[in-house]
Amino acid sequence: MDTLIMVFLVTCALFLIVLCVLFALNKNKIRVMRRINAITNTAGKETETAKRVARRRAREDTKIKFLIKLSNEISMSGLLIKPSEFLTFWIITTLVPSSFLLATSGNIIVAVGALCIGVMLPPLYINFKRAKRVELFEQQLVDALGIICNSLRAGLTFQQAMASISNEMPEPISKEFGRVLKEIKLGSSIEKSLTNLSEKINSKNFMLIVSAILIQRQTGGNLSDILANIADTIKERFALKRELKVLTTTGRTSGMVVGFMPIGILLLFMLINPDYVMVFFKTQVGVVMLIAAAALETIGFLIIRKIVNIKM
Repeated sequence: MDTLIMVFLVTCALFLIVLCVLFALNKNKIRVMRRINAITNTAGKETETAKRVARRRAREDTKIKFLIKLSNEISMSGLLIKPSEFLTFWIITTLVPSSFLLATSGNIIVAVGALCIGVMLPPLYINFKRAKRVELFEQQLVDALGIICNSLRAGLTFQQAMASISNEMPEPISKEFGRVLKEIKLGSSIEKSLTNLSEKINSKNFMLIVSAILIQRQTGGNLSDILANIADTIKERFALKRELKVLTTTGRTSGMVVGFMPIGILLLFMLINPDYVMVFFKTQVGVVMLIAAAALETIGFLIIRKIVNIKM
């Protein structure tokens, strides 16, 4: 038991150290590292110092990419918090409940379970909110394309059409197009701003729209007719997606039951009568049975998910 408690404490300490390191990378440091990168790129001599700077730059770039990705995920989820605040909340939800359960009950298994739940819940919540917001964004694309087409046919520019979307449509599409307009006012090009938004949202339908706009600005053509055809295509894809969702409802429900019901039953017994299930953790046969059950549950969940997730 002492060994398990030591492993638990070491795991908590390592997790805390990693998040503190990420928390220490603020925006000023990111800007400084980018300036250093620009300077070192112009160096003509490949000295040992330059090699060390290059290796340090590669590590910093990895951390910067993680922070940028986390910032985009939080922004697309619609939560009004900073990445540093999210990391702080993540630390609290991971360490506080598990430490409290370990101190009050002395049950290392319950504490480890709470630790795993605390580690997984904040990212899962962010991903859930982001998926819902991206889905709503895609549903608003058809109306946005209609506004753009009507504005272009009325003689307005594409930038004025985006301003109409930002002023007249609800969130989240109005907020995202408003950010694009702010980037353009700060000196960024329309192509660059739309590409950044496409990478941030990661929506196939919006990628199709951005690609059509970029090609039209290079080769010419009637943009309103092109976007009208894309709007019809998106409508058909939404109709097909709704039909597939109805047809795969039973399979998706079965996957959720297969994946979460055994875990729920195990947690319920651990709360009601812990001695009833402790035999699985204290004996070698019980541990083997738990590992085999977890492996089979994972395989079944992944197979069902592969069957019901139809790529479009």
